[in-house]
Order: sequence, then structure tokens, then C-alpha cells
Amino acid sequence: MKKDILRAAEAAKAHYRHLHTHPELSGEEVETARYIQGVLADLSIPVHNYTNGGFHGDIKGAKEGPVVAIRADMDALPLKEATGLAFASENDGVMHACGHDMHMASLLGTAIYFAAHRDFPGTIRLIFQPNEEKDGGAEVMVKEGVMDGVDYVTGLHVSPFLDVGTVGVRPGFMYAGVEDFKITLRGKGGHAANPERCVDPIVCGGHVIVALQSIVARHVSPFTPAVITIGAAHGGNKHNIIPDEMILEGTIRSDTVANGDALRRGLTHMATATAEAHDCSCTVEIIKGYIPLINDEKATEIVAGALQAAWGEGSVVALPTPTMGAEDFAYYLQKAPGTFLNLGVKKPGEERHAIHTPQFFPDEEALAWGIDAEVTAALAFMKQ
Repeated sequence: MKKDILRAAEAAKAHYRHLHTHPELSGEEVETARYIQGVLADLSIPVHNYTNGGFHGDIKGAKEGPVVAIRADMDALPLKEATGLAFASENDGVMHACGHDMHMASLLGTAIYFAAHRDFPGTIRLIFQPNEEKDGGAEVMVKEGVMDGVDYVTGLHVSPFLDVGTVGVRPGFMYAGVEDFKITLRGKGGHAANPERCVDPIVCGGHVIVALQSIVARHVSPFTPAVITIGAAHGGNKHNIIPDEMILEGTIRSDTVANGDALRRGLTHMATATAEAHDCSCTVEIIKGYIPLINDEKATEIVAGALQAAWGEGSVVALPTPTMGAEDFAYYLQKAPGTFLNLGVKKPGEERHAIHTPQFFPDEEALAWGIDAEVTAALAFMKQ
């Protein structure tokens, strides 16, 4: 690895620790944004702000060439940290448990590197995005023009299942499209001793839960990735009272927009028909989520080849399957070819806690590899 990358990583390490110590929730990344913009100002990188608190900065190279965007997300999660780190979160109940602090620090290291090495053809666009974990900050920034003029885009996400010094790649479908739903079933409440005088939404809800499982099991090809999960069921508050209402909440996940539409239609029909069979009324509310993340195959090949050449045999891991998790980086890929990388953050031979847990933290040695991955990917795109 180049000495200049290692120097950038050493500088970025202090930023990583600061960001880890001061996490902010989705939509509240005010101090995080102020801190990052201060770092960019010290590098003489001007920024352009967006209405949701996101921003981008451009580093122009010595020659004309393509615009390559690199994205980092800024928000943390509502978890109480239990890592025992000396630089653990000082915001009680808020923690960077998804590695966004590593994402930001990697992009700051990339900014440090390119600000000092401008002998490249084109422009590096540094995108710092809020609200990835909640309402999808990417879509807002894309609508407001963050991808205007961009020729290629890349970004990364930490992976506790890959070793430091490796990166996971996957052309095509990588992350699922997601929508959440809320089903409200209304019957007629009364005393539990007289069910014949009631219309029981609890019994109806049980049948709806079972019926929804048949959509994936019997209406979707077994070769099509699809998920319908009920994560919450609320109804009643006392053992001897039949309530008027029961609410079911869950998630739909799919590999394409078309398949997501089919799952939504199937869920709405199945819930409504089952409720009608039990004399209950039914409303289905769909909560908009993210579209599927589809990596450009050629762009993925370009980056994988460049990283393999730079890092050596075994450094680039072909991810065997997509994940049914969601990632709003998908919206950037609608506007320009690109690829999303999984950065290894565990020491070889060691186990690392999963993301979204109070014990998660990436190995700090991964920071240099994250910077090098972004620099290598950007330069590879610029050669095209």
C-alpha cells in the first residue's frame, strides 16, 4: 500500500475516533456535518449543501476527465454502546453501530489523499449523506441534483464477516428493495365469555398472519428472492376482553421493483380477503422504502480488477449471494454506472460482532484499506 495512503489513514484515524465518540441519529446529523465541513474547509474543498442536511465537495484534478462520485452516510443508531472502547459514544443511547463512522472517515481520508495528489484526469465528488437508516437521504439528494454530471459512482459498507485487507463485490442484484406495511383489522369487541356477540380481530389476525406466508411459499418462484415478514402484532390489553382492533406490522423485500409491486398487491389482496372471510374490515398501509440496489456489471468488473491488481490474490471476494437487507445507495446507481463494495473489518481468525449490535466496532486497520479501495476505484473509473 502506498505510503501516502497510510499517511492519509493516520490523519483520518483521528476523525474516525471523533465521529465515533459523537454519533447523531438520522435526520439530526448537524454537528457531524459541521465537523466534516470543517475538515473539508481545511483542505480547501468547497461544499454544496442540500435541504436535508447532506452536502458534497468537489476535488478537481489537473486535467479534464470524468466525474467520479464517492458516497459516505453519516447517521448513527439508537443503541447504547457496549464496546468498552476508550473513545466510546458520549451521546447516551446513540451509537455508530453500523459503521457509518468508518464510512465517513474513509471518505475523509480519500479527500486528504486527492487534495494532495491532484494529478488525475477529472473530478472527485465527495458525497456526505444523512438519514440512510431511516427515511432515505440519498433519494432527496439525487432529486436535488447531487448526481448531475456524474459519470461513475462508488461507495462502501463495512462487513464484519470479511477480513481486513479484503473487499466483497457482487455485480447485479446486491441489496433488496424494501417496503414496510401496517395492516389494521377491525371487528367488534366485547366480553371474552360471549364471543358469539363479537367479531374477533385477534382470530382474524392469526389467519391473516398464516395466509400471508403462502404468498412467498406458493405464489413466488423458489428461485426469486422474496420476503414477507410480520415483525409486530398488537391487539387487546386484557385477557377477558375481545378488542375492536388488531394491528399487524411487517416488511416486504424483493429483488426487483416489479416483484416488489407483485408482493404488495398479493399482500393487500390476501389480507383484505381473509379479513372479509372473518367479517372484519381491513386497511393496508404501505410505507415507502428503498428500491433494490443493482450494481452495474461492467463498473463492478473494472473496480474488482483494479483492486485485485493492487492488493493481490484473494483480496477481492465474490459475494456468493445478495442480501435481503436494504441500502439507499441504490438511488445513486439509477443515475450513473457504479458499484457498492463491502469492506472487510475483522482481523483474520477473529470473530467480530454483527452490525446493529451494541458491541460492534470495526478494526481500525480497515480504515487504510477503505481509503485505498475508494482511491483505487476512482482512478480505475477515470481510466475508462
